[in-house]
Amino acid sequence: MKALLLAIFVGGIVALAQQVVLPLASFTGTVKQIDSATLTLARPDQDDFDISCTHNTHYYSGSQKIKREKIKPGDRVTVDTKLNLYLRPEAVNVRLLPPEKQ
Repeated sequence: MKALLLAIFVGGIVALAQQVVLPLASFTGTVKQIDSATLTLARPDQDDFDISCTHNTHYYSGSQKIKREKIKPGDRVTVDTKLNLYLRPEAVNVRLLPPEKQ
């Protein structure tokens, strides 16, 4: 009986320790401001959207990895995000897009 209770208890602890991995959410818009901690994304017909950036955020132009400094206000980007520990969006990948055709 003790072994059964121990197995149930340990199984419950392991289940609680597992993290749920949510899919990434993507947002497309124009960079309003960017620095090492935050990217502010302007989206048509919506409020500006602040996204946290960390040392784990990756920046791309096409398939080429680039430095954050290459992305400037006015650039169009797509940002793949996850929720951080405070349930705020955190950038995983920032992809520079070509200018919109007019």
